[in-house]
Amino acid sequence: MNQEYFENRQQALCLKYQPTSASNYRHQAFLQPQTENLSNTLMLAQRIFREYKQNKFQVRKVSVIQPHQQDKEPEQKKQKTTIMDSKRFHMYSNPKNTKVKLLNSTANNSFYSKKSSEKYQQSPIKPKTAVSRAKRILPQQISITPLESVAPLVSAQSWCVINGKNGQLMGGYNQYKSRQMASITKIMTCWLALKLTQQFQLDLDNTYFTAERIGGTTAQLSSGDKLSIRDLLYGLMLPSGNDAAISLQHNFELYKGCDFIQQMNQNAQDIGMELTSYANPHGLYHEANYSSAYDIGILTYHAMQNLQFASIVKTKIYFSEIEDKFGESKEIFWENTNRMLYQGFRGVKTGITKEAGPCVVEYFEDNENSYIIVLLNCRSVDLRWQDAIKLLDWIRQ
Repeated sequence: MNQEYFENRQQALCLKYQPTSASNYRHQAFLQPQTENLSNTLMLAQRIFREYKQNKFQVRKVSVIQPHQQDKEPEQKKQKTTIMDSKRFHMYSNPKNTKVKLLNSTANNSFYSKKSSEKYQQSPIKPKTAVSRAKRILPQQISITPLESVAPLVSAQSWCVINGKNGQLMGGYNQYKSRQMASITKIMTCWLALKLTQQFQLDLDNTYFTAERIGGTTAQLSSGDKLSIRDLLYGLMLPSGNDAAISLQHNFELYKGCDFIQQMNQNAQDIGMELTSYANPHGLYHEANYSSAYDIGILTYHAMQNLQFASIVKTKIYFSEIEDKFGESKEIFWENTNRMLYQGFRGVKTGITKEAGPCVVEYFEDNENSYIIVLLNCRSVDLRWQDAIKLLDWIRQ
């Protein structure tokens, strides 16, 4: 394109216009041309219009360019618009069709408004997901003490390991959560019975109590049976006899006038069992009969200091000769429900109810250390044995 053609083109684009009709924008009267050769200028304008129309371009309507702005015009970005009365239309390409966007022409003779220009200058917004989820955190059982290795995963909902030498907590999980404890209650029943026997100076072998019946696990006692306090304690701890537990409570209350349940709770407070409450001596479900793994561990630590208690809970098999209500004698054979006695453990007590789940308290002692392991609400009866072994192996590392 030569210099003369470019200058004439600039003059044609700078002409003022006046629409003659609102319905026909093609017939426009050009007023005050800025060139002497008006006919050549009009012909050039028609030629440019035809070229732009054939190439699907539109003539951009511009205001009168001042002399000092003419040099800057070629450097500015050319906008593709066409004129319709006082309105402007922006043509843009689309893969499927071509749309027309109506813009107001009163924005200082500029195609883009301030808002639209800022919109195109912004960086594209990245799509966001519909739902933002946090990372899933899987439950882990971590020791409360800084041991070298993390505690093993066990099925018990609450557990703890207590140092059998000084009663200090060595590790645990939910150890301060109160829950039902089933026949683990009998640890306190046995320990309190031994304390009351010593308090009232009773002979374990020559003091006889009368048995009573109750549901649940049994020591095969019948109402009216007479047996010694020692036999009742073995019937309490080995086969986990609920009948032996209720017999101890009623006989101490009947002959010694003490409130057995109140004494159980008092003993719990004396040794710092703050999360424990006793409502019966056997552990059948009661909403006020509960404890925590840590409290049970502390109770076991104190109970194991009693040599008679330690001797009872480590016994595997016991034979008892008792007298029934007709005066006839009979022998009863009791086997300890704690299978871990055959694996080197030395007590202490098992328990299970629907509400409490399988529970167990174990005591292990070697040449240097001793450990008390409390497991509450295990997944199954068999898994509680495996849980005890896992925790023992872990704590001895």
